Amino acid sequence: IWLGIDWVNMPKKSQRRKATNKQTKSQTRKRKKKLQSPGLQFCHESIKNNWNPKETLRQNYKRLGLAYSVDDAIRSAERKESKTGVITKELSAVQEAPKAAKYVPKSMDIDEQRRLLTLMKKHGEDYKKMARDIKINVYQKTANELKHRIALFKRLQALGS
Repeated sequence: IWLGIDWVNMPKKSQRRKATNKQTKSQTRKRKKKLQSPGLQFCHESIKNNWNPKETLRQNYKRLGLAYSVDDAIRSAERKESKTGVITKELSAVQEAPKAAKYVPKSMDIDEQRRLLTLMKKHGEDYKKMARDIKINVYQKTANELKHRIALFKRLQALGS
């Protein structure tokens, strides 16, 4: 008796389950692991060292001298409250530290010295004319660049003699 159902070509139970569940167990395990939060991650070493896990986030921020929200920061700025926390003390110490000296060039290329000398002999102190003179100013330096380079050249000449 033919009932219109092809028993031979019907999918098995495991195949039906795979058809509805497109992801395998390993894929779902990887996705769950990826979605799980890693917990608190500190980017700054001093915050990591001074964090108290028994206190709330707001209490820790207050003790460290940080603002919990932008509104808190605005309110404290309006009241002109000075925050004295661990982080603010460290930041003020960093700001008060001596800054590195600015780099000052101590030499200049001989060819550039020759070009600057010829420009100074021909045009004097007129930097706009120097900038337009493309026969001597082959690298087409601007008037301002030439002014700075000539100042450096004169300073080096003063140190040399």
